[in-house]
Amino acid sequence: METIKGNTFKAKRETCQVPQAVKDNLKAYNSIRRKIVEAFGNEEMTIPQLAEKTGISKEDAVYFTMSLLKFGQLETVRLDDMDEYYFYKIRK
Repeated sequence: METIKGNTFKAKRETCQVPQAVKDNLKAYNSIRRKIVEAFGNEEMTIPQLAEKTGISKEDAVYFTMSLLKFGQLETVRLDDMDEYYFYKIRK
């Protein structure tokens, strides 16, 4: 049974090639995600603070923050004093 499954995977991998653009996009996504996770460290930050610290646009900071929040890698901590921005931190 295991050899059939292994052979099926091997045949699929050989016949279904992933376009280079998809590989490049995934590499860029993972690079930015890693940069964001490192930027948070043990700190709490808002999206504008994150954008400034990492040098990415606010739009990208929102996208990646929401992705990390959706998949449970970030958590919402609190609102700032003016109720404009949420603070986020890495979920431990």
